[in-house]
Amino acid sequence: MLGKCDEHGYYRGETCPVCNTKGKFLMSDRELDSLGRIMAGVLRHFPEKLGVMVDGHGWIDISEFVEAVGVSRSGFQWLREHHIEAIALTDPKGRYQIDGGMIRATYGHTIDIRLDDLPPAEIDEFYYPVTEEEIDIILEGGLNPIDRKNVHLSGSIEKAIEAGKVRTEDPLLLRIDGKKAKADGVQIYRAGKDVYITDRIDAKYISKAEVATNEKSSIEPTKTEESPSQESSDEPAMIEEPEKKPKSKPKRKKVKKSKE
Repeated sequence: MLGKCDEHGYYRGETCPVCNTKGKFLMSDRELDSLGRIMAGVLRHFPEKLGVMVDGHGWIDISEFVEAVGVSRSGFQWLREHHIEAIALTDPKGRYQIDGGMIRATYGHTIDIRLDDLPPAEIDEFYYPVTEEEIDIILEGGLNPIDRKNVHLSGSIEKAIEAGKVRTEDPLLLRIDGKKAKADGVQIYRAGKDVYITDRIDAKYISKAEVATNEKSSIEPTKTEESPSQESSDEPAMIEEPEKKPKSKPKRKKVKKSKE
């Protein structure tokens, strides 16, 4: 569940993780999952489905989003702005930003937006999971966006393996020399707690990472959250447009035939 502690703010779970007290109930796990998928879909892929406006950096007005969800989705008439704020601030991956009544997703987009106002990456080494079939192609041709507008990188071996296991049982890892890339002018941004994005990575910065077998086997894929490189497990909710009722045919007036 999603709740709010009077002393420590929003939290996910039955009780506040700081003081272990049960705060104010905000929404159930089912509602949280459903609304989270709607947010992912609208903020990353199809804002037009709800009729909300998104600016060039991916921001939308929270009040506009709340109103649109309340109108288009049954069972969410209770939704208010603080519910959206609670979801964003407690997101375990740090996928959302809130600023001045606006909200945006920080990675995973298929719509054309600019994310060059995100903070620059503060680390110098990144990882990317691949399959055995992909590794030689990427080592030769570099990393380019596939089904997203940016290349998504992991900041640790553990998270990269976790991401890779969403796609394949035994992922291989590539190491990206971020220090050299950034020195050459490549812009890499921090987009989540362990997710970094960039336009592309040239092959000269990429090498095969050596990972111990026991390190791979001890990590399980996270099924409820998307991986940085392949966000297949966090499917956005498909928002159906309101059905148009067929217009009823006008009734034909009976015309009495006059006797001749």
